[in-house]
Amino acid sequence: MMTRRYTPAALTAAPIAIAAVLAAADARAQSSTNVATVVVDAFGEKVGSEQIGLYNEQQVRGFSLQESGNYRIDGAYFIRSANIVDPALDGVTIRVGVNALGVDFPAPSGIVEYRLPTAAPGAREQVEFAYRDYGGWAMLSRGSAASADGRIGVSYGLNIINDTGSDGVPRRPRHLAVVPVWRPNDTVQIKTLFSVDRFTKQGDYQTTVSGTVLPPKQPNPGRYAADWSKMEQWQYASGVVMGYAPSDTFALQSSFVVTDLDRERGDFTLLTLGADGTGTANAVRSRLTQARSAAAETRASLKTAENQRLFATVRWRNSKSQVRPGVPVPLAFIDQKTGFPVTPEPAKPPGVIPTVDLTRQFMGGIGYEADVTGSIWMRGAVLKTHYRKQVTPPGGVARTSTATPWLYDFATTYEPTDGLTLFATTVRGLEESGTAPNNAANRNEVLPAVMATQYEAGLRYRIGGGVTFIGSLFEISKPTPGLDVTNVYGLIGQARHRGIELSLTGKPAAGFNVVGGLALLEAARRGDLVNRGLIRNRAAGVPAVTGLINLTYQFPFLEGFSVDSQVNYTSERLLNPRTGVQTPAYATVDLGARYQFKLGGNSTTLRARIGNLTDVDEWMAMRSETMTRVQRRAIRLSLTTNFDHPGLFD
Repeated sequence: MMTRRYTPAALTAAPIAIAAVLAAADARAQSSTNVATVVVDAFGEKVGSEQIGLYNEQQVRGFSLQESGNYRIDGAYFIRSANIVDPALDGVTIRVGVNALGVDFPAPSGIVEYRLPTAAPGAREQVEFAYRDYGGWAMLSRGSAASADGRIGVSYGLNIINDTGSDGVPRRPRHLAVVPVWRPNDTVQIKTLFSVDRFTKQGDYQTTVSGTVLPPKQPNPGRYAADWSKMEQWQYASGVVMGYAPSDTFALQSSFVVTDLDRERGDFTLLTLGADGTGTANAVRSRLTQARSAAAETRASLKTAENQRLFATVRWRNSKSQVRPGVPVPLAFIDQKTGFPVTPEPAKPPGVIPTVDLTRQFMGGIGYEADVTGSIWMRGAVLKTHYRKQVTPPGGVARTSTATPWLYDFATTYEPTDGLTLFATTVRGLEESGTAPNNAANRNEVLPAVMATQYEAGLRYRIGGGVTFIGSLFEISKPTPGLDVTNVYGLIGQARHRGIELSLTGKPAAGFNVVGGLALLEAARRGDLVNRGLIRNRAAGVPAVTGLINLTYQFPFLEGFSVDSQVNYTSERLLNPRTGVQTPAYATVDLGARYQFKLGGNSTTLRARIGNLTDVDEWMAMRSETMTRVQRRAIRLSLTTNFDHPGLFD
């Protein structure tokens, strides 16, 4: 019988292994560990402020996982209405393709998985000072402390940033996180999470076109929003994840996570420009927006026989948003060459009754997986869900919709050799559709849930020398939101995304590390508006080709010194499905260096990075049918020192 190298347990353990590598660095992962050297594929990994991959939380296979709600934290299901700050996390992984097979009850389009830190015995502190991309500074302090036996401990972090964005606008993020852990015995672990994010800056702006020709390049940096506009918000996350594993055959996990958003102000300016760079500006003076989501899950895993496992889950969520319409503020005629005119701040909008969106959902599911032979593994699972959404407009009658579908996922792998794994999957899920963007007539309106189905087949091949190739074909279908001809954002048709993904990662030679990825995507749209010729049959803001190649080299004659470079490519993007206007393709080059040394006996890392080395300056279409600029050339320097006291509590 063939010895399996890529068992389901190994697939599940892949992201856990990353976390272990980072934790083994004595809480130094945020800057001293090059994320490119520990990834298992090229599809998305983030550690602290460093990120690599074809995808991120904003776009995966042409869809937003933020809108879909496909999130896990230490494997536990939760709904994200607010960010979890970086100091609370060991990292974030985008799980698609073969590396999503280790997720029980997966979701179409992929999974965003957060990893909480675990405090090691002793005390560790990491202090980082950074010069930020476009001026300003940041200070990060994070660490952990735990008893000598590791039974009780805490990880914590504080991040203070005073910097400037690519558009020249000052930003003031403040992040605080505390993650206590308690292991009363060898079979129980309890982690709790507290995350706070305070964010302030001047209000956002984006651009659209009035005709069929893009406006010329804007002076960069340049601010094109009302000087009175502001963004002020608090984001909170709290919860507990409890694990119980009395034996090698049984495991139980229960979780409860709450996320809160309080957006005091979210002013927004939309520029509508012609080919000569002149046009109009319209602002929205916002009111308070609030959102809260609570989610609980209990899941169990039972090994019923050798290489066979039964698993089950019970999930519950309750999400509530309160949206108060902003006040439109028409602004003067503008010319981007001369900048944005000074405008008086309007009076604070009077209080109004909000539109209340309340979603309740209950799910229960069961699944089974088994090694059918020494080379064939199969898994199947079903999930019954009861979904209820109630929307109550100000002074109006509540509108209620319900859905009670059966959801499923099936997967199989075949290993004809020790180095080759073939896989095929299908999954059906119920996903959120997100909210209307700032430029829509129904700004912030929450859309209904939709059914999504994904089919995928591919392979993973260990080429040798520590290099792994992954390739897959996929198709995802679901109702899709967009702007209709009256500028109302809603479900306008059916999306069908077909694509090819390629990933190459590993160490092909001594001192070298490579991460390469390519995604070819056909993001098609169908429906009445397409049939009537009112909109194009392509998704807005989604490139057909995305690629990257990252190379890291560790100098053998200078211990601790490495250089890295990355080339990113994005093809044209459709800006306006009604006119066919699109933004151009572009490629950027990043360069960096990292030097690890001892400073006063403490492990220290000096990190330098130049983003967009050639200062590429192009328009970039977004999924909201607005556009922004490619971030201009950026320089970042950081110095990180680690203070290690492993025997402090002996």
